[in-house]
Amino acid sequence: MPGKDPMPPNVAHPEMPDSSGDTHPPSSSTPYPVMVELPTRVRQATVVKPPARAEQDRSLQPVLDRVIVPPQVAPPDLRGVPVGYFNAEDCVVNMIGDYRYMKVGYYASQDLETTGHTVHPTCKEIMDAYVMPLFLERAKSQGLPIPNFYISNGYFEPPVLVDTINPFMSRHSVVYKATAQERVAKSLTRNFTYAICCQDLPHRARVNYFRAILGWSPVPRFRELAAAVWRVYRIPVARVRVIITHDREVLLSGLQPLSFARLSEREQAFVKKAVTWRT
Repeated sequence: MPGKDPMPPNVAHPEMPDSSGDTHPPSSSTPYPVMVELPTRVRQATVVKPPARAEQDRSLQPVLDRVIVPPQVAPPDLRGVPVGYFNAEDCVVNMIGDYRYMKVGYYASQDLETTGHTVHPTCKEIMDAYVMPLFLERAKSQGLPIPNFYISNGYFEPPVLVDTINPFMSRHSVVYKATAQERVAKSLTRNFTYAICCQDLPHRARVNYFRAILGWSPVPRFRELAAAVWRVYRIPVARVRVIITHDREVLLSGLQPLSFARLSEREQAFVKKAVTWRT
């Protein structure tokens, strides 16, 4: 658009890694994006000054002088994150596909937000999509079909789909037998320390997945739901988990990371038409 620079400056064509870890330059047949170079911030360690009252006691001074605040852990290198301009909605999209907290994709969206870009997903959108109870409540508030669910510190009744709720682990388990309840609960709660989110599995239901890219899916059956996922959560690239009941009702169950590098040729072709990579 005239007078508007939707994309951040300082972009370059990096070499892209293949599945073996080797690098190769982008080819005309593969729509690799231009990658945005984003800054990495490191906060230096600082000495904690003793409070005024403590300074009166000189016997404490040598100890207090040695109290050091550890340096903040630097965010990962954000160069190479696939960021493009989504023509249909006049916004910048972070296409990395893995937006989990403290991952590269999360920091990329954070930096784009703080530099004034209209970007999706935002940090708030990431939390709504990846924290399971928030995900389900948001789907429910928007009228999307979801299974019955509850939060527990360890107890649940199979058959059930169990997701972790803690900042250190992202796992799930489908439990059909009551004999596995205690073992799975102990593992996913980290010895009953963290809560878990439990989704009831209807009789003879099965868990399935489809891929959603900017509101589109290569599977026609799931395209309407893929459009709803984009409208509600604003996650550009995702592996969508659904529960399909015996009478073929599709219940939205969760979002999982889907690496941009793992998109199929057909999916890449869709992205090439929808997204502008700045040259």
